[in-house]
This record gives sequence, structure tokens and C-alpha cells, in this order.
Amino acid sequence: MRVTTRNEYSTPAYTGVPRNMVTPVFKMACRLRFMKPDVNVLLSYIDTQLDRLIISALIEAALRLLPPDDTPEGRLEAKEIMQQKMERANIQEIAFVNQVRDFGYQFLTEKEQRDGQLRSTPDLRFLEPILIDGHLCHWIEFKNYFGFKSNPFIASKNKKQLKRYVSEIGSGAVVYKLGFEIDHIVIVGIHSFREAEVLHFLEQQSKLRK
Repeated sequence: MRVTTRNEYSTPAYTGVPRNMVTPVFKMACRLRFMKPDVNVLLSYIDTQLDRLIISALIEAALRLLPPDDTPEGRLEAKEIMQQKMERANIQEIAFVNQVRDFGYQFLTEKEQRDGQLRSTPDLRFLEPILIDGHLCHWIEFKNYFGFKSNPFIASKNKKQLKRYVSEIGSGAVVYKLGFEIDHIVIVGIHSFREAEVLHFLEQQSKLRK
């Protein structure tokens, strides 16, 4: 395994979004959730410098706190929304996996791990561990959203999942499409990244290996 240092090339710095920027927007989204606001509506109630995609993700998280609509129409709408969300996430995950593969890294996909009857199945399990910005990674888990501590029902589920990966596979990384809140996950052996920086780093590292 080749050790690559920061001095060999420049990696854009991204350390996450401060919680004091995330919390007020999420709280406002929760207050307005019965209105099912879009980004423009939310911004009419609060001033923030957060990216619009992050604001949209916070609204989506707040809407999960709405009581379920148990009417036939409500259940159908919820099913369609969930299906669309899963399809979007799958498209983004496949694109990420393909880009990492194009850089020349060797790994097992989640499906390949399941076919091999492995117990823990992150999105990528490297055949040999790699360094990502100085962090030893045996695996990568990709998340098509913004990671933050108060994410309803999602944050606690993710922590259990990631702890299992560390316990059974070793240290790894969780990569968020939209970035993450600073210190939203504090687990030994896990490092959080934003997708853009990871792809930049892996691309540069792959060039150095040639």
C-alpha cells in the first residue's frame, strides 16, 4: 500500500458544517413541517448561508416527523415517495461506485458481498485497505444525503451500522453526497467525507500509482 502525503498534491479542505448553522434551520423546518415547505418558503422564515441542497435535505428530514397518513391515498403517496427516494439514492450510489472503480481500485460491491454470504456489506469493501487523506479505510459506505446528528430515525440507525462495520471489517469511511455536520459521528475507526473531496483525492492518488 502506497502512502500518499498532502505535499504530493493539493486536496480541497472540507471539515463539515458547524452545528450552529444546521440546528436553527432544521428546527424551523420542523416547526413548518405541516406546511410541507419548499426551500423558498423556509428561507422566508429564516436567514441562513447553508447551501440550498442542504436546506432541502433538512426539510426532507423534518417531514419524516409528520404523523403517517393511514388513508389509502396517503399510504400510496408515501410508498411512491419512498420508491423515488430509493431510486435516486441507487443512481447516485452506482455513479460513485463506478467512479471509484474507474480510478483503478479493487473492491467488492454490496451485491458481491451478499452473494459471498458476508455478514457486513458496506457499499465498497476494498480487497486491500487504502488510505484516504491519511485515514486507513477497509470499506466505504455511501450516503446520498446530508449527515447531521439530529436526523430523525436515520442518525441512530447509521451509528449501529457503522459500528458493526468497524467491529467486523476494520476502519473505514462514510461518504456523504451533500456533506455533513461537524462531529455528527464520533466513532473510533470511522472518518466522514464529502463525496467531492473523496473523488478528488482518489483520482489524484490513482494517477500517482501509475
